[in-house]
Formats: sequence, structure tokens, C-alpha cells
Amino acid sequence: MPISVSQPSKIAVSSSNGGVINISVVASEETKVVSLTTTAANNISVAGAIGAGPAGATGPQGPQGEQGPQGEQGPAGADGATGPQGDTGPQGPQGDTGPAGAAGADGSPNIESSITITNTDAAFSHMTSPISAGTSVEAILRNMLEKYNITSISLTAVKAAYQNTDGSYPATANKTSFATLEVGRGVRSDGFSFTIGNTSQTSDNSVLFKIDGTTVTSGVSETGSPVTYTTNTLDPGTVTSKSYTVEAIDNGSGTNNTIYNSKSVTWRYLVRLATATTNSIADNTAAQTLYDSGLTDMATDLNSGSTWLNVLTTAASNSQSNYTYIVFPAAFGDLQGVVQDSSLPVLGAFTDLGDFTINNQYGVSISYSFYVSNQTAAFASGTELDITF
Repeated sequence: MPISVSQPSKIAVSSSNGGVINISVVASEETKVVSLTTTAANNISVAGAIGAGPAGATGPQGPQGEQGPQGEQGPAGADGATGPQGDTGPQGPQGDTGPAGAAGADGSPNIESSITITNTDAAFSHMTSPISAGTSVEAILRNMLEKYNITSISLTAVKAAYQNTDGSYPATANKTSFATLEVGRGVRSDGFSFTIGNTSQTSDNSVLFKIDGTTVTSGVSETGSPVTYTTNTLDPGTVTSKSYTVEAIDNGSGTNNTIYNSKSVTWRYLVRLATATTNSIADNTAAQTLYDSGLTDMATDLNSGSTWLNVLTTAASNSQSNYTYIVFPAAFGDLQGVVQDSSLPVLGAFTDLGDFTINNQYGVSISYSFYVSNQTAAFASGTELDITF
């Protein structure tokens, strides 16, 4: 490295000691001393003494020395600030299903105390009250919502026949319904047919058949239709109704439930709107003759004893030879009213001839009332009469 001093006249090396070389710079005014210290190869430290001249120009950089040994590691720096959260990674695969827990009795809790059903709605009529403590809620709900549906049985036909006026009976045949019959007309039967909605719900051989409440056959298989039985005759001889009933036991719910279906026969008295050439009756014998052969019917009805409406006359009631008769059971009481064409009261146009005991066409003795018109040709053909008994 060059040493520059201002206008030197000479340089003198005065001494060296311990690697320090003392150089004297002599000028006209004064002497300057420069100490050079060798600290390392290719490095010289210059210390200027008082009165040294200005520094010389910097010489070119020497070649880089060998890398010195690595210094000791400094202390760790402080933690940096927390960085922002990264994006959520993709969902990992589903883990294995864990083992099932232990099951309860039916998976629902039980009621702690009994419940009395006070709701009177028909929707709860099938439930047993009280509901016992310890019953599960699920069992209560199922009993409430899954009501057991009792099956049904149908009496599809009764094998029967109606009595003729001569007392005989034709062969029996299946009847799906019965006509209203005149008092005294018998009904003979000897069989029936039935169906059951769901035979798997009925008790085996539980089918039975009743006539007017009396069992005539039993122990019938639920698939045993049609069924025959010993001939039976109904002939009550009075106003009434009788029934034919088929029954079975539905035990599919664990409880015996009687299922049944019936058909009924009804008997009524005969009432008559008729004409005759006579207007008097002497006694029961005369009344019987008139009833059997003297009356020509314009209309008849099997009546319960209240009203008989929209009854039409025929040309026979407009004949100068004929009187008009209203004949009905004395049990109905006095005739209450006769209205012509829905507006004109004409009860006064009739006379009550009295009550007479006669036998009807089926041999039943009945007291009948006979009302006769006051004159012949009393009504034009097609006149409408409303009769009240």
C-alpha cells in the first residue's frame, strides 16, 4: 500500500522492534514519523505521528485473503408474527363405524305412572284404561295409531220361500233381501251363505247361524259356505220383525270379538182401498164374505198404522153401481183424515160401518174397520187420496 506525504525530502528508517518499523520523513520544515505494523500477511497498519502529511492515494485492492474460520453462532432471533391461516385441506376419508349401542326394550322410554284415558272420543274407544305404569311410549302410540281392524262377516243370502195363500210353500231359493209380508204369511228356510273378510283372523269353526235369536246350527268352518240346516218356519201372526243372523269369532288381536250380520223379515197388516156394490155389513159373517169376495181392490198397502199417501182411485170408483171402501185393522183406531188431491178434506164423505172380526187370506183372525163412501161414483178415476189412520 503506497504512503503519501506532502513534499518529502527523504525517508529514513530509524529502527524496528517487535514487528514495528519506524520510518522518519524529513522535510525542510519538520520531521514526521510513521509507524508501520504488520498485523497479517499483506496487511500493514499505518499510524501517523504528529505532523504527518496527507494520505496518499488508495492503492489497488489486494487479492482476497483466505476465508477465516467460522465464528461462533449468534443467539436465536425472536419469534416472528403469526402468519395468516391457510386454506382448509380436503376432507379425509370416513372413519370406521363404531360398535352399536345396547338396545332398549323397544327403543322408547316408559311412562312412570299409569294413565287414565278420559277422552271420550271414539278414536280412543279401542284402548284399555288405565294404561299401566312401565308401558313404553312407543307401545302406547302403536296402540293408539295402529288400531286392530276387526274383520267382517256378511250374510249374503238365506235360502227361503214365502207361503202361498193356500198354505203351501214353493221350493226354497237364495234371497238376498226380504219383502215386507202380510201378517200370517210364513217364511220357510233351510240354508244360508256367508263371506268373511279375512278368515285368518277368525277362530276355527266359530261360525253359527241364528233365527230370531235362537241358534239353529253352529261349529261351521269359516270357509264352509253355503250351509244347510233343518227346515225352519217363521209365522208370527202379528205385526213384528224377525231376523236371520250369522256370527263368528274374530280372535286375531288376542281378544275374542263377535262379528255378525243379519237380514230381517217384517210383517204388517194389509190395508185396502176398494169398491163394492153394497154399503152395509150385518155381522162378522157378512164382513168375511165382503172381505173375501165382495171387495174389488183399487190399491193395497202393508201399513204400520200411520199414513197412506198418494193412493189413486180407478174407474171402478166412478161407477154408479159402486161404493168406495177404506178397510184397515181396528188396532189403528178411528180414521183420522182423507184428503183429495192434496187439498180437499173428504173424510165426511165416508161412514164408519164398524169393526168386524175376519180371517185374512193367511188364516189370521183380525178385527177390521170398514169405512164406506156415502154415495156411489164418489171419485173420478185417478183421484189422489192421502189417508191418515
